[in-house]
Amino acid sequence: MSSPSPVVVEALGITLGIDVAALDPPRRAAVRAAWSGARAPRGTPTRAIVTPTASLDPGAMLAALSSAVTMRAIEERRGELWMLHAAGVAGADGGVVVLVGASGAGKTTAIRVLASAAGYVSDEAVGVAVTGEVQPYRKPLSLITARVAHKVQRSPDELGLGPLPGGGLRLARIVLLDRRTGGGAARLVPVPVSEAIAALAAQSSGLVRLPRPVATMAELIERTGGVLRAEYTEARELAALVREMLDAEAPPPTTAGIEAAPPPEATRARAAAPVYDRADAVDAHGLSDDTVAVLTANPDGSGMLRVLAGVGPAVWDAARGATHDDLVAAVHARFDCPDPRSVTDAAVASLVDAGLLRITGA
Repeated sequence: MSSPSPVVVEALGITLGIDVAALDPPRRAAVRAAWSGARAPRGTPTRAIVTPTASLDPGAMLAALSSAVTMRAIEERRGELWMLHAAGVAGADGGVVVLVGASGAGKTTAIRVLASAAGYVSDEAVGVAVTGEVQPYRKPLSLITARVAHKVQRSPDELGLGPLPGGGLRLARIVLLDRRTGGGAARLVPVPVSEAIAALAAQSSGLVRLPRPVATMAELIERTGGVLRAEYTEARELAALVREMLDAEAPPPTTAGIEAAPPPEATRARAAAPVYDRADAVDAHGLSDDTVAVLTANPDGSGMLRVLAGVGPAVWDAARGATHDDLVAAVHARFDCPDPRSVTDAAVASLVDAGLLRITGA
């Protein structure tokens, strides 16, 4: 007797096969039911295979499988998409509102409310291309259930969530979730771009592998009108805040950015002076609030994003084989401060301590 065919699902723009051969018939049926919202057309080739743990009870098997498929999809798309730990809903025109938050922020609960009248994109991971195109991941929703140790997996079809609109998906707005217990009126608050970049980097996967990651984040944020913070208590309040954005027209695209200042002319003698250079960075990008976001890579492949403010951007821009006097001159040219040397000293010391500047000569 031939083995059953894999259950082929779409995840972040690729197809993955779930190998159900080792499962008994009830478990195979449970996998097919849970993943009905993400099923790819019959005969679609797969990019990779994920195998469920047959020894687990059905509920625990489905919970572990959901995590395994998510991790494999993220691994396959590293360097190709900006992947956010986020939920997403789509309006009728294909505009996607992405809800970003850590575990416990209420993404899945909010999606159950929102996607009852909109397109369900994901409750856990959203992939965005540099063009703004969104790749959905219509996985089973992972629901916390009383007296159940694992999250229960429920198909979006079973929950009555909306299908995706035709014609493709695009990023319309990014919303940071701030679920509060103290009450107060729910509201949407604009987030400064430097704060938004830092918060989104912490909820991104594989960021250091993405070409121009900081610039990509900044450009997509600007193109969609800036990041908003949703302050709310109940999911219905969040739903009311988000619904009006679903079908709104996106702001016109823009590629405006802050150009880095040119390096200072090194015309003076440098024989006895230390020379400062930037440390290696994955990406650095000037933001519209006069800060600079710098992403560096850690030895384990993860990233560290720091946002430079105050005179930090002036020092960073100038530190390309620059003497200390060059750095002071760069600060003095951009800031009207009574003692640019002492201000520069403090900034340089901070950047050296953070590993963002290195002394390359003396």
